[in-house]
Amino acid sequence: MSSKVSYEQDLLRYLSKKQEYVTSKDLLEVLNVSQKTVYRLINKINAECNGEPVIVSERGRGYRLDYEKFIAYQKHLANPKQGQLTPQERRKRIMGELLLSSPTPINVYHLFSHYYVGESVTFHDEQMMSEELKKYHLVLERKRRTLAILGEEVNIRKALKDTIEIFNTIDLDDLKRNQELQFNQYDVLFILDQLRKIEEDLEITIPYPYNVNIFSHLYILLSRSRKVSTRMFSGTISEEEMDTMMNDLLYPVAKKTIEHIEKYLHTPLPDSEIYFLYQYLVSSRMQGSLSITSTFSSEVMDVTNAYIDHMSRIVGIEFDHKAMFIDLANHIKPMLNRLAHKIRVQNNLLSQIESTYEEVFTGVKKVSHMVSETFKLPVINDDEIGFITLYFAKALETGQHHRPLKTLIMCTTGIGTSELLKAKVAKKFPELEIVDVIASRNIRMIQENYADADLILSTVQITEEVPIPSLLVSAMFTADDQKRLQAKIEVIQRGH
Repeated sequence: MSSKVSYEQDLLRYLSKKQEYVTSKDLLEVLNVSQKTVYRLINKINAECNGEPVIVSERGRGYRLDYEKFIAYQKHLANPKQGQLTPQERRKRIMGELLLSSPTPINVYHLFSHYYVGESVTFHDEQMMSEELKKYHLVLERKRRTLAILGEEVNIRKALKDTIEIFNTIDLDDLKRNQELQFNQYDVLFILDQLRKIEEDLEITIPYPYNVNIFSHLYILLSRSRKVSTRMFSGTISEEEMDTMMNDLLYPVAKKTIEHIEKYLHTPLPDSEIYFLYQYLVSSRMQGSLSITSTFSSEVMDVTNAYIDHMSRIVGIEFDHKAMFIDLANHIKPMLNRLAHKIRVQNNLLSQIESTYEEVFTGVKKVSHMVSETFKLPVINDDEIGFITLYFAKALETGQHHRPLKTLIMCTTGIGTSELLKAKVAKKFPELEIVDVIASRNIRMIQENYADADLILSTVQITEEVPIPSLLVSAMFTADDQKRLQAKIEVIQRGH
């Protein structure tokens, strides 16, 4: 990435964290560039937005990000027009063409002619692509003015998924609306229909990014099937793996989808394609009745608990296991399957997650490294770390990092008014766990029977010394009582 592009991203990332105006002096210090460079960067970004500036300026106040236009600007960056391609984007498009046709060679002139580049640039691009392909254990072969990519089918598909920029979309409906995207619209509509049928059959919804992941897998399958004989799509699947798949609720859906694709292509596909699609389904988080799981393998439970425990220590806040375990475990379960089968999900919100929840992201990254080592898992990449970060960010935003405070309600008799108070407190303060309603005459029993209590709410003045925080409230639990109780809860939580 060029330093200029990096400066632009740093500028936008910094402004996205600020709601108020930022002075040019602040920008100079953050970016470590001259005043003139700051002006150039702002003008360049705004010039790319069709006359609607992303960065708004006001004399005497400084600069501010127009967030709605910023979101539109990010979409614009994700879909560059032909004339705006950077060298990296040009190489990605050429690599995509070669990968789709692999192992069939393509004439070098045909690949490069419409980019209007010379021999030296062509040679440099070949070297860069060759290095990039090594990451996927693929080889770029040049013979008699042709280029071809050689390697195993599974690696070709992984490279395709990472190379074709449009798979970075967040909203699949964009694929139907945007005419500039170089996609086969018939294939797009067909695959979207298959996704809809999968959701209907399973009575679930497949959210982002898993719907995009399955879409890209099927689109690549269609594209490759037209370019290359399906006999080349070999994949060895063990008997144990086949048995596991065939006993799963997802198997009939995967099988039916591949049968639909065979009819659409008028081409038979190997059984391994059912298994590949099945793995994508198993590796996806689903929303609906099928996705509500409360029983997990010991590995899923151990990994989930490790994340919650270690994040509590790193952030210095006690996350509530009970409140967030099920939700996080339902994410960890398919994530472990993705790691086992080398299925990658791209997180197109990653830069926003990193900038908005910087400390949480850094903490999750540390814990992920430890989890990989402890449980002998493959490296957990930043895309996955970004998604896990959202669970802890949600817990922080909604107060799930505080365990419920064990609360006693005390009244003169322990009945009547105290039961009314209990009902009102339970309704207004779900963060309190009301463990019992007791009579004030039993105050001496508190230390013996309720030593782990965090708070006593009493309608009578407590005259005896009790080692538990207490608050005097009226039986009617007025607005003033509620305000004082909220303040008391915050004091107790800060002390934990």
